[in-house]
Amino acid sequence: MGNRGFDLQREILGSLKGEFVARLAPEERAAVEAATGEMGNKPDAVRLGWLRMRTKEPWTKQRYTMTVRRALAKLREMVVAEEMRGGSGSTE
Repeated sequence: MGNRGFDLQREILGSLKGEFVARLAPEERAAVEAATGEMGNKPDAVRLGWLRMRTKEPWTKQRYTMTVRRALAKLREMVVAEEMRGGSGSTE
């Protein structure tokens, strides 16, 4: 087990615009940060503790995993929608 899935997720997030991550719900943003940032190579217990401090809510491994998956699915949808609009470059 471990973080094999998160290596791909880090790669996906590395190419995302910050604006996409900013559109996520606060708990989703926190879970994505825990999964992909500096916390990416930490044990799950450390990530869950960090999430608890960050969100002031209890976190289980199941909640963490489900939240990360949900957030990544939303990010994929945002990327697809952006690509369909032809927005490979930001016009803002």
